[in-house]
Amino acid sequence: MAFFMKKSALTYLLLLISLATSAQWHDIPLLTKASFRAIKSYQRDIWISGTKGTYIHSQDEGITWEVKQVPGAEGLDFRDLVILNKKEIILMSAGPSEKGAAKLFKTKDGGQTWDLLFDIKEPTYFFDAIAWDYKKRIGFLLSDPIDRKFVLFKILQNGSKIEPINLTHFPALLPREAAFAASGSSILWLNNTLHIISGGGNKARIFQSIKSDLTNWEITHNEIPADTSSGFFTIAAKNKTHFWVAGGNYLNLNSSEIPIIESKDSGKSWTPIENPIPNNYYIEKVIWSNPYWIVTGPAGSYAFHSRLNQWKKLSDSHYHNIIATKHKIIGVGAKGQIGYFDKSELQALFFSEK
Repeated sequence: MAFFMKKSALTYLLLLISLATSAQWHDIPLLTKASFRAIKSYQRDIWISGTKGTYIHSQDEGITWEVKQVPGAEGLDFRDLVILNKKEIILMSAGPSEKGAAKLFKTKDGGQTWDLLFDIKEPTYFFDAIAWDYKKRIGFLLSDPIDRKFVLFKILQNGSKIEPINLTHFPALLPREAAFAASGSSILWLNNTLHIISGGGNKARIFQSIKSDLTNWEITHNEIPADTSSGFFTIAAKNKTHFWVAGGNYLNLNSSEIPIIESKDSGKSWTPIENPIPNNYYIEKVIWSNPYWIVTGPAGSYAFHSRLNQWKKLSDSHYHNIIATKHKIIGVGAKGQIGYFDKSELQALFFSEK
């Protein structure tokens, strides 16, 4: 019995070392060439959406998948989505309203049928992201600025009603400043507070609502230079007080002058993280999956172990967006690229040098 236990322990150790040296993103081959930027999970359900009106659904944490298109939406790019429950999902189309691309679709039967929920025909609207409050069953839809002022909508009654929010006391935006509709993570709703991150102007900035009714706002970060193609792209929370914000330049994927910054006081103040990423590059999404911060972009992905204070590259990948489920990290990218990374492999990656 002792010999068996020693042998099992050795086998386990060798397995971990093997995983550490061969850990990689595993492709999920699906019959689609659509590009994807939206992915969310709810229990074991995973929903993905992207170009050509395409959406993908798994009910078993990514073991099996179905690929479909929303009828009549073949020309739309669904860059964000909300899973209300196992049956109700909202898809957000990002694109110019004057071209019929500022729309929301909703299903009430798990994707069997879809209804047009919201359609703006007036020009200059362009949807960027949706934040959702599951306790209050309300959401916030962010659109590009009009007359240098962000446009925000409130989604009520689980999507049955949508009304505009009057941002009367919002700070003046810089010329060309906006939120990027990249991975649907340019806004964060937490503690009855909405955070909006920006780019496109000569500064990358962070805005925070002062009151839960969103009538008063303040600028909490205004120090990092940016331009029309650079700025902050993604914000994520570890808990109610600890946030990360990251970004870069989508025209320069392999380097970045935009540092990862963090707040440990619920977004009131921000500083660069103490241990910067080894390779600065354009980051499109950041997530927290205990004990890791994970960042990704079309140039690669990295994991940061918060307790070990170490970064590890997650092999070669080109994912625009990632999520964490119970057992996996799942990513989506261009031209039908979908993949996963087992959390056991992630643990082995750090264990190998312990």
